[in-house]
Amino acid sequence: MKWTRYETGFSAIQQGMVITFVFAIFSFLLSQLLLTACFAAVFATLAYQNRYFSKVGQHFTLKVKSKQNRILIGDEEELILEIENGVVPIWNAVLTMSIEDAVLPKEVPLKNYSGIYDLTVPVAVGSNKKIEIKIPLEGKRRGVSRITRVVIEIPHLFGDGFVMMELDEPIYYQSLVYPKITPLDGSLKSSPFKPGEVEQRQSLYRDTFQPVGTRDYVPTDRFDQIHWKASARMQKLQTKEFLPVSSQNVVLMLNVIEKDRKSEDFERKVERLTSYAHFCTSHQIPYSVAINIRTFGATPYIFIPANQGKIHFLKVMETLAQISDKHAKMPFEDVMQSMAAKGQLSPTIVLVSHETNRLNSLCYKWSKQYKVILDHAYEGEEQKWDMTQPQLTKIDSFYPSA
Repeated sequence: MKWTRYETGFSAIQQGMVITFVFAIFSFLLSQLLLTACFAAVFATLAYQNRYFSKVGQHFTLKVKSKQNRILIGDEEELILEIENGVVPIWNAVLTMSIEDAVLPKEVPLKNYSGIYDLTVPVAVGSNKKIEIKIPLEGKRRGVSRITRVVIEIPHLFGDGFVMMELDEPIYYQSLVYPKITPLDGSLKSSPFKPGEVEQRQSLYRDTFQPVGTRDYVPTDRFDQIHWKASARMQKLQTKEFLPVSSQNVVLMLNVIEKDRKSEDFERKVERLTSYAHFCTSHQIPYSVAINIRTFGATPYIFIPANQGKIHFLKVMETLAQISDKHAKMPFEDVMQSMAAKGQLSPTIVLVSHETNRLNSLCYKWSKQYKVILDHAYEGEEQKWDMTQPQLTKIDSFYPSA
C-alpha cells in the first residue's frame, strides 16, 4: 500500500547523537570510563531510536473485510479492519479514521467535523503479525457512509516527535443506511381503466376465463357470449357474466425538489415513497419508481422499471439510500411529461410531491385515463410520518446480512 510519511523530532535525535558521541570521546580521552559508558549508552539508545523510526511502517497494510454493508436506521454492524505489519514492530500507535456520518461509531473516541467522524483506535502489532480490529457502528441517518481518510501515528519511544503515515489509496468500503420504513395506512386501489388480473367491482373490462354466472340476454350482447346450455334450460337466451378485473400496476414518482422554507422536505418525501414501496412489496403489486434526479444515458432521470418481489424492493431501497439533496435535479413536471410520452405510465400513479399549479393541471389531465394520487401527507403535523423511532415489519427480513 502507498503511504505518505510525515516525520517530526528526528533533528533533535540526530543532534543528541552528535552531542553524546562528542562527550563520549572526550570522556574516553580523559580516562573517565564510567562517564564514557554512560554517554555510550545514551548514544546507543538514540541510534536505535533513529534506526527504528526510519524503518517502522514499511510493509504496513490495512484492509477492510466487508466491502459493503446494508443496515436500517438504528441497526448495528461491525467494521472489521485487518492490519498486517512488516519486520519492525509497532508500539503505542494511534489509528485515526475519517468516516461519513451516515453511521455513528459506538464506544470509540471520536470527533465530528461537518458530516465527518474522526474515530481513533489504539494499535500495537508485532513483527510479521496480523491482527483484526472490530469497530461497532450504528445506523444514524439515511445515506451512504464511506471511509475518506486513514492516518496512523507512531510516537517516539523517548522524547517528543512521531512518525505519521497517511494512506494514499482509496478504501473500497461503504455502508448503505436504508430509509425508515413506516407501514402505510389504507390501501392502493387499482385503476378501472386498464385490463389486468385484479378483481374489482367497477371496471370496464371482464376476464373471459373467469365466468361467474349468467343473466338475461339484451340486444347489445355479443353472439359469442351467449350461454347455450343455460338458454336451453331456462327456455330463453342467457348471456355469460364474467369477473370484472383491472390492472394494479403502480408507478411511484418522487419530486426531490424541496418546498420553500421546508428544510426536512427531502427526507420526508423519501420516507413516504419508501412506505409505498413497502406496501406494494407486501401485497405483491408490481411497481416502478421515477425520481427527478439527473442521470447520464437515454433516460435523463432515475427510473427503475416495474417489477415485484424482494430483489426489486432491495434495488429500490439501495437507490433511495444513495440519493442526496445535493444531486442535480430537473423539473418534476418534465419527468411526468417524458414518462407519458414514452408510455411508461401505469394504471395507478402515485405522486409524492408538494402541490404546484402546473402539477395540479397535469394531475387533472391524467385522472381521465389513470388513477392518480397526489400525496403530500408528509407535510401535515398530525401524520404518523414524523415518528422518530422506526417500526419493525415483516419486510425487515429482506435485508441481507453484510
